[in-house]
Amino acid sequence: MADTPKPVNWPEAARALLQRFDDRSIEPSVLAYLAQLPEAPARRILVACSGGADSVCLLCLLAARAGDLGLSLIVAHYNHAWRDADSEADAEFVAALAQALGLSYVSGKRPANEAAFTETTARALRLEFLRQSAAKHRCAAIAFGHQLDDVIETQLQRLARGCGTDGLAAPRPVAQFPDAPTHLRPLLHLRAGDIRMSLNASSIPWREDLSNQDVSIARNALRKQIIPDLTEALGRDASLGAARSRRLLEEDAAALDALARERLPEAYAHAPALSRAALRAAPLALCRRALATWLHGHGLIGSVSPPAMDLLIEAIISSRRRHRMSAGAAFLVLDASSLVVNPGDAAEAPVDLQAVFFEAGESVILSTGAVIESEQIRVDKALRQRIDSGAIDPSEEAFLEDAGEGGWQIRRWQPGDRFRPLGAPGGKKLKDWFIDRRIPAAERKTLPLVINAAGEVVWVPGFPPAESCKIKPSTKQALRLTYQASNPI
Repeated sequence: MADTPKPVNWPEAARALLQRFDDRSIEPSVLAYLAQLPEAPARRILVACSGGADSVCLLCLLAARAGDLGLSLIVAHYNHAWRDADSEADAEFVAALAQALGLSYVSGKRPANEAAFTETTARALRLEFLRQSAAKHRCAAIAFGHQLDDVIETQLQRLARGCGTDGLAAPRPVAQFPDAPTHLRPLLHLRAGDIRMSLNASSIPWREDLSNQDVSIARNALRKQIIPDLTEALGRDASLGAARSRRLLEEDAAALDALARERLPEAYAHAPALSRAALRAAPLALCRRALATWLHGHGLIGSVSPPAMDLLIEAIISSRRRHRMSAGAAFLVLDASSLVVNPGDAAEAPVDLQAVFFEAGESVILSTGAVIESEQIRVDKALRQRIDSGAIDPSEEAFLEDAGEGGWQIRRWQPGDRFRPLGAPGGKKLKDWFIDRRIPAAERKTLPLVINAAGEVVWVPGFPPAESCKIKPSTKQALRLTYQASNPI
């Protein structure tokens, strides 16, 4: 249902919606989490609401149940400023909805300096706003409007990237973090179609984002083309099967975590050293989990890429008596008996990214453990649509116009480096871009810069490629670069 001019009695409409779902209104594990929360302010929940059908349904159901659940709700809306007047109308719709329900309202808007914008950037900026707002208002959790049909889309995207049990068990109804508010997904048991039919039956309007019809965006293509084709080909509802698989994988992940804690407790205590014999004796799944937890406890998880994690595990189980690898500003040192973190010594070895040269088609393992791969690729219609859609994650991938030049270099940032990312009105010092993005000084030492033969900065992971390397209508060949630096499980 599109946004309509008909006035809505929102409290009454929310109660009518609750009656339609009755005891199915909130996912059971979310209800269990809410039941064990102590008194206020711990029972304060930040509700993320875009104005779309799913988040409007979420907000109405929580508002109708806030009294019996003892919850205090705060509505949060992030304006991506991606659709001009429509984005402003979304914000006004949610603000009016919050006011009609008698709830507090907070909002944020994409900074103007985010000149080149993608869906990945949008998600990161929105999450940062939501977490900051939750912390400011002392909210125990953030509630999101993800529903059952979102599960298979997430799984397919993660399968394409490669991930383990934890990745395929997402999105979880209750996701807890050591340093951030809990994420709740109270509608994860409900189908998208049921949500929309129930909103219509309760005369509840919502805002429709027309960009969701654009199948050049990967998630939209999955939802509108690939998943329906998969369901038809298999003769069964693939979304329901994926949702059940997610639940089973979450059970498996919890069991593996429990076993890893039992077998390798020092890793979960973030001990300064781990026993190599204990790591070798544990099944690989437990070893990998324990290492990831241990690295996280030492603040190094973002400095060990998936390939680097594989190399580390290979070294642990091998007959090699000594192994040393960089992890950001530190080193992981393996000997015959233990694995330890060495904070690094400038006298014995550099602690930041070391420069390296490569040719198109080569893969490079950096001194930080990160990996950059390159390949020459033909620019066809499908690739142009993907690039133009803004669906490319600039933290992981870039396409540069390839004029056939060689002599590419990867190095760390240096004072005076300038950069003009795609879509920016002009270039400026890279340091200023780092400040705008709030990239810590320590991280700048390990963030790779890709430099062309002319000495120009053409890509920095996290930013779009340089304007000078833009894929034009006449471009026939591109250099594809991919970067891996996180999520080692």
